[in-house]
Amino acid sequence: MKLATYIALALAAPVLAMADEAAKAKLMEAGKASFMTCAACHGMDGQGVAAGPKKMAPSLSGSKIVNGDPSIFALVVHNGIAKEGQDYLGMMAPLGAALDDEKLASVMTYVRNSFNNTASVVTAADVKKYREQYKDIVGPVTRAKLDELAKAAKK
Repeated sequence: MKLATYIALALAAPVLAMADEAAKAKLMEAGKASFMTCAACHGMDGQGVAAGPKKMAPSLSGSKIVNGDPSIFALVVHNGIAKEGQDYLGMMAPLGAALDDEKLASVMTYVRNSFNNTASVVTAADVKKYREQYKDIVGPVTRAKLDELAKAAKK
């Protein structure tokens, strides 16, 4: 009986992997279209749009927010980041009201798997959970708050 189970699982694994890849490809395609809003500041290449000697926004390549805990990345896209200091000319605008769960999941998946990033896929179900998790945080978050949440997430 155990042998039959192992054989069934071995045969099912490639089918499941293809389904996962198809779902990821669909998210990536939709995310690329939604990324156009982000590209205004982060650039089509994700490196940040130059504005004189500074940039409008930071590079997304290798970003600890992008590649870290996806719930925190969802919070950033949803609520934005408060303008602090003069490192970047722009402010991360809150986009949560403009992106439903599916669009937010797709743009997150696109960014987490583009610009030399390789992170997990984010689903609409994940985003729904993240919105609920951070529903009490109102307005743009500070970088200090993001660091605090990241430390708590690692525990």
